[in-house]
Amino acid sequence: MEKTVGEIMTKNVVTVTPEDSLRRLAEVLTTGKIAGAPVVDGSGRYLGVVGEHDLIRHEKPLHIPTVLTLFDSWIPLELPSTLKKEISRIGATKVSDIVNRNAPTLSPQAPLREAVLLLDREDVDILPVVESGRILGVVGREDLVRLLLTGDDAVD
Repeated sequence: MEKTVGEIMTKNVVTVTPEDSLRRLAEVLTTGKIAGAPVVDGSGRYLGVVGEHDLIRHEKPLHIPTVLTLFDSWIPLELPSTLKKEISRIGATKVSDIVNRNAPTLSPQAPLREAVLLLDREDVDILPVVESGRILGVVGREDLVRLLLTGDDAVD
C-alpha cells in the first residue's frame, strides 16, 4: 500500500511571518538547513510559502520588458503588470513581498505519489501539508530521498 504524505512529512516545521525581514528569512533557512518555510499569520493560519528560490529571484537584476518600435511608437510585448511585479521584486524587504501565496499544498491523506509529482512540476522548495488552514508539516525533496535510504519502495 502506498504511503501517504502524513506518514513521511516533517512535522517539526519552522515557519516565518509576513513581517519578517528577508535577512531574517535567510538566517532561518541557513541555520535550520532548510530550503523553504511556510508563512503564517499571528494566529498560525497558513498564508503561503517562501524559500531559497524566492530569495535568489529577489537578487536577480531587473528585467526590462521587451518593446517593439513601430512608426515612432513603443509597443510593449509584455503586460504592464510584468514590469510592476519586477519592480516590486527588486524592492522587496519583507517576506510578504516575496511570499508565494499560490504555492500548492497537500493534505495529510494525499498519496505520496502526489507529492512527487508536485515537487517535480512546480517551482517550489517545499510542499506544506495543510488541514483546516493550519500547517501540520512539510514535504520536501529531502523527505523523499530519505525514503530511498531506508529502502522503502512505497513510491512508484
